[in-house]
Amino acid sequence: MGGLLAALNASKTSITTQQKAMEVVGNNIANVNTPGYSRQTPTLTPFPTLSMGDFFIGQGVRVSSIERAGDAFLTKQIQTKTADLGMESSKASPLASVERTLPVDDTGVAAEIDRFFDAWQELSTNPDGRVERDLVMQHGGLVADAFLNTYNDLQSVSTNIDNALVSKIDGVNLKLNQVAELNNRIATVELSGNNANSDRDRRDQLVKELANSLGVQALEDSRHMVMLQLPGGLPLVEGTEALQIEGVPTGSTLKLQLKLGSTIIDLPREGMGGEFRGLLDIRDQLVPDLQGRLDQLAYDFATAINTQHRAGSGLDGISGRDFFNQPAAVAGAATSLSMAFSNNDFVAAGATMAPGDNTNALQIAGLKATPMVNGQDSYTAWYGKMAATVGMEASQNELSLSGLEDTLTQLNNVRDSTVGVSLEEEMISLIQYQKGFEASAKFLGTVDEMMDSILMIKR
Repeated sequence: MGGLLAALNASKTSITTQQKAMEVVGNNIANVNTPGYSRQTPTLTPFPTLSMGDFFIGQGVRVSSIERAGDAFLTKQIQTKTADLGMESSKASPLASVERTLPVDDTGVAAEIDRFFDAWQELSTNPDGRVERDLVMQHGGLVADAFLNTYNDLQSVSTNIDNALVSKIDGVNLKLNQVAELNNRIATVELSGNNANSDRDRRDQLVKELANSLGVQALEDSRHMVMLQLPGGLPLVEGTEALQIEGVPTGSTLKLQLKLGSTIIDLPREGMGGEFRGLLDIRDQLVPDLQGRLDQLAYDFATAINTQHRAGSGLDGISGRDFFNQPAAVAGAATSLSMAFSNNDFVAAGATMAPGDNTNALQIAGLKATPMVNGQDSYTAWYGKMAATVGMEASQNELSLSGLEDTLTQLNNVRDSTVGVSLEEEMISLIQYQKGFEASAKFLGTVDEMMDSILMIKR
């Protein structure tokens, strides 16, 4: 009778174990398309054997654990490439906006300067003509407007980047808090001897998303908690504590700070990664560089025109007049450039007020091809270098994006084949556990019939 009871128990544990295993397989199949889900596998172990006389009788089987598939090295690679992809992808839109502010067609600063010199050339053919003089002054005003609009358009790119950063901060802080909460939950569950597989999947997915946004680096400690830090070393999550990122307006720009209670730390651009680093690189490096070069062009352009204009005489016989209001310094020249007068009699087309004198108009028209910027480049060459800088940045960004997307696709494919769910494998496992369940049920039925027979004999 004791042997039948042991067999009955073995069949019962086998049925419940096969059922549990099928539940695990079913969960894998259900999550085949869940982002970041890792395949789970039941680990079957026999119960301790029972001594019965000279024999040791098995007592069945149990699910000792449910293992989560994982590859730490592959996960680290994916996080790193995700951070790189986040940085490059965030640059694409602002780079496109910057390209639009520095066109190489018949719009923008270069085209207006070109038309300005053409107006002087036209004036040289009729130096006393009122229409030609008005045209020179009109194009002078258009050049000043073009400088101002281009500078402001570049500043708008920076403002839009600040707005984008602000829109991302709340989502990033929420994810940091969720990682800290999951750290606490996973540590509590796993220190009690259970598995927290779903929570680990969710935490890994959050870390990947934070890598895309901030380029975070992750390290798991002995308590099964993940510590997150920025590439520069500043901590974001330590155990169950999450620091918060804040955007603080300072003048015309946005400063990022890290806050924990009363402690506030400024976040340097160099210490960040992911989307935030890409946006800050455009805002704090490319845009100021272009604005500085635009200021230099405006200052040297105004200085060259004014110097030559002062050498000529207006129709009123007065010389020494500036054509543009001379900018006080290079910084801010693009936004302060303006016409110095509104009377076309003051346009100095000739060296004297003699009728038909066009010598000064020709001299100014000839500045078009002279190295007026820094004494090295013509305005077209200087502007061309600015546009080329942006074009090269955009081209490099496009190449980097394409390469990183391909690399990340390959890494995710490797991950799917390594730790992801394969429907073919799961179906094989499902059939295997189903057969085991059916056999266990038949075994249980057989044992039950034998016990009934024994009871009948006793009656």
